[in-house]
Amino acid sequence: MNALALQSGYVRVTEHGKLLEVTLDRADKLNALSGEMYRDISRAVDHYRDRDDLTALLLDAEGRAFTAGNDIGDFLNADPESRKDGKQSPAMDLVHRLIELDKPVIAAVHGNATGIGTTLLLHCDLVIAADSARFYTAFINLGLVPEAGSSLILPALLGRQNANRLLLAGDTLTADEAERMGLVAYRCGDDELRDKALELGAKLAAKPPQALQYTKQLTRHGADAIREQIKKESVLFAERMFSDETRAIFDKFLNKK
Repeated sequence: MNALALQSGYVRVTEHGKLLEVTLDRADKLNALSGEMYRDISRAVDHYRDRDDLTALLLDAEGRAFTAGNDIGDFLNADPESRKDGKQSPAMDLVHRLIELDKPVIAAVHGNATGIGTTLLLHCDLVIAADSARFYTAFINLGLVPEAGSSLILPALLGRQNANRLLLAGDTLTADEAERMGLVAYRCGDDELRDKALELGAKLAAKPPQALQYTKQLTRHGADAIREQIKKESVLFAERMFSDETRAIFDKFLNKK
């Protein structure tokens, strides 16, 4: 079995028995996700998938935020050919890996979960949120459209009105609202988050692994429809990302920072 080799310098992994912890570690940039960070998380997911002795994965983050979403500089510097005809980005490659994964994934969220920081949670099996967690998709304010299948999943999960608070109005959901709507499964104090997440991870890791896999397969519905929706979203997302309107918003955002 090949050793896990990460490349970005901003993602680290830790094994706790049968639990694999994958931590975003770019705290000075609020864990804004670069292409290489997505690839590192995908490498960790592949490693987890291929290890029979690992039966649960925990995704968490260092610093003040879970993630500020995609690095805007990466958007601005992207090559149009890299997204032509709906070609998948490293972010969507990661999402597809999670859709196909038969093992459980937990996410522990604190601070801001922006953009894909919120939509990635739709492909995790259990989300535990600290009281400080805030969920904000950001797409509409950047001149973009939803991604990661969120335009299909969020209305089904939260109801159309609540989904449109995130996707059309650009509202931010508090941890309390997210828990009541069903976006997260558990909530706790910030100082408890990591311990509670590791405890939940250990609880899952102790379950019979084949039963976990079969149960996840049985409870996962509509994967083909989600994949098809991601294709549609990706075409429009790329069109918007390279539009004059959106690139002007990106420029303003980076200059303001």
